[in-house]
Amino acid sequence: MAGISTRPSPDSPDAAAFQVHLERGRLWLAILIPIVLLASVVLVRGGALGGRSLGSPFDAGAAAANLSPAELTAAAADKLEAATAKGGTGYTFEIVQTSTIVARPGGPLVDLPDPADRHKSLGLAESYALSIYLERGGVTPDGFWSEIRRGPDAPDAKPDVTTGDPELAALVRDGRTYRNDGDGWYETPDPPGIGLDPATAALLPTMLRNAAEPKDAPPEAATPSTDDDAVARSLEATTAVADVPGIVAVDLAAFTVLTKPAVFGFDADGRLASLTISARNTGLETFDLLVLTTITFSYPAAAPDLPRPEPAYVAPAATQDEG
Repeated sequence: MAGISTRPSPDSPDAAAFQVHLERGRLWLAILIPIVLLASVVLVRGGALGGRSLGSPFDAGAAAANLSPAELTAAAADKLEAATAKGGTGYTFEIVQTSTIVARPGGPLVDLPDPADRHKSLGLAESYALSIYLERGGVTPDGFWSEIRRGPDAPDAKPDVTTGDPELAALVRDGRTYRNDGDGWYETPDPPGIGLDPATAALLPTMLRNAAEPKDAPPEAATPSTDDDAVARSLEATTAVADVPGIVAVDLAAFTVLTKPAVFGFDADGRLASLTISARNTGLETFDLLVLTTITFSYPAAAPDLPRPEPAYVAPAATQDEG
């Protein structure tokens, strides 16, 4: 976050220095005061005083518009870190991830399964919308939580991150990591995630700082933030899988190739409002599996409470073999 700067006031004139030549002192004051005030304005605008004041227009509403692409990504990284540091209010996120099977050039076409009977075919095509998955959650100074749902079957249907029971969930609180596969919470070193998991969320500031060759993108390239604020500015830049290892899934970094520059959306305060990343899952042998992941962020006024790991998972009772 940009440092808070204070504007130095001009030194008060030494009254003793003007006692002998009072009129001459008044004349010098009339000349010097405007010069000092002008110099103060130049210093503040030029950044010589070290950072922009949080209350100034430079990093409030005008921040996203006035900063260079590199300054904007760096400032957004600082703001993410501040939001999740002690005393911060955290952020919430929603993710829509669409996976599509695509025929490779010169390769076989994709068989379209009949949704009413997966053993039947509707014919062949260049691509097939395989699945939509949804994730929502939050990151606070105290931890992380998320829940994953299956999205709508129709590619053009509007996703709803609150509809249906979660298939998977992750939680980090009180220094412990949990997951829920639908039957209760249990401790694990491997929380689930599609797009964001605890490790990937922690790397978002690094991703912003390491974004290579950031440049302006059309406003419509970025998705609006979850609280419906308009995206004030959009950038595109090259990112690395190492900085977003769980963008396809938490354990698929080794099978992930980023296919396009990432698109970043920023709100009027210069905070990261959305992130769109196109990737290819290299796990298929015959076809390409393209994965589009869009994450939208919002920043609450107060840090939301993390859920408790309840109910706890209880293993089924062992059954005795008959006979």
